[in-house]
Amino acid sequence: MKTFIILTQYYPPETGAPQNRLHSLSKFLVRHGESVRVVTALPNYPKNEIYPPYRGKYAVQENLDGVPVYRTWIFVSRSRSVLARLLNYFSFVATSFFKLLVMPRADYIICESPPLFLGLTAVFISWIKGSRLIFNVSDLWPESAEKLQIISNQGLISLAYALEKWIYRNSYLISGQTKGIVSSISQRFPSKK
Repeated sequence: MKTFIILTQYYPPETGAPQNRLHSLSKFLVRHGESVRVVTALPNYPKNEIYPPYRGKYAVQENLDGVPVYRTWIFVSRSRSVLARLLNYFSFVATSFFKLLVMPRADYIICESPPLFLGLTAVFISWIKGSRLIFNVSDLWPESAEKLQIISNQGLISLAYALEKWIYRNSYLISGQTKGIVSSISQRFPSKK
């Protein structure tokens, strides 16, 4: 039996493609005799407010369709400013890191991106625990943010590309949701599986 931790900022009861896909993957692995734990944020998407049953809590442990789910605190704001978004992302980077630090080691960590920053937690925990990191890319960040002009500061863009490169280089395996994503990563990082 192999052990997996799925690290994602978004997970049911939130709705959306990543949430559904990762929950289906979790259930599939459990049905096939693998051990799976999910580490995720308190549910808040898409309204940017913590769902009522989770309000006022720092951490929640529950079981969803046979999958143990560990939820940690996240900064949530309805503001769409860059600062509010960064606080949202990095708060979960921090709380998920500390949660994973005290959890038993897993053979594999599957980290969902975006947000790209969550790769920081995944890489450091994979080093500390000796786990293999599978980095799953649902959207090419920072490439998408640059093309959509969400980020225009060239310094920030350069830092984001450097982070992307560092995460990919420290991943055991990189997966993508489309052939286009896989092709882009394969062209830029031909040595990575």
